[in-house]
Amino acid sequence: MEDSDIIKLDNLDRVRSITAGTARRVVATAALCWLAVAAVAAGLTYALYGPELVAVTTMCSGVFVVLGLFNVVHWVRHYKAIMRQLDELEHRINQGEIIYGSQVRFQSYRQ
Repeated sequence: MEDSDIIKLDNLDRVRSITAGTARRVVATAALCWLAVAAVAAGLTYALYGPELVAVTTMCSGVFVVLGLFNVVHWVRHYKAIMRQLDELEHRINQGEIIYGSQVRFQSYRQ
């Protein structure tokens, strides 16, 4: 192990800021994509069945909104788990422990 592989607090700050930015983009994209899919599904259902079956249109788009909600919750939990592991790593470094970057592994909340 080399000294250049030792994790320092400024390394963690950079990783935390990159991870936070990525998390914002991923969660926003997941939410907006599923809303777009819901709008397309509602439009297609409305075009196929007409205004007589508005309940079908609403139900079809509602299914996609619920699927999108599950997807957004998944990504929020994933990035919270990563941030929690970064906090634990920072705590260990503040306690004086020497940690090498090659020894660090991050896991999602499902692990």
